[in-house]
Amino acid sequence: MPRLTKALLLLLLPLAACGESRDAVVAPVAVKPAPHSSYVGRWAVSLAGCQAGAWDFQRDRLATAGEVACTFAKVTPTPAGYTIQAECVAQGPSQPQSFTLTFSGVGAAETMTVAGGPWTGPIALLRCPAG
Repeated sequence: MPRLTKALLLLLLPLAACGESRDAVVAPVAVKPAPHSSYVGRWAVSLAGCQAGAWDFQRDRLATAGEVACTFAKVTPTPAGYTIQAECVAQGPSQPQSFTLTFSGVGAAETMTVAGGPWTGPIALLRCPAG
């Protein structure tokens, strides 16, 4: 019998280490915030401009009512929006351009400002309603 008791103890001893398990504590990971809006869509200098003067932003290109067309080579998110490296045609041959998109406001009051590139100054655009 003592042998059986010893054998049982040896078999059950590893199970004694199996106590109540606790979930591991995981420290929160800092996540870099995404830009607070996407540039993709139709934008215009006014809501009335959405009918005939909208700028059409796609993931990799842009076409304006003012006959500027750009193909994006690199789109880099920034805390305020995006920096874009592009090839643009604006009343002449294609040229490399760099411009920024910055966002302000929320919802219907959201604006996107385009600065740099082939444009003479910053241009504030409103998102056109869907439809």
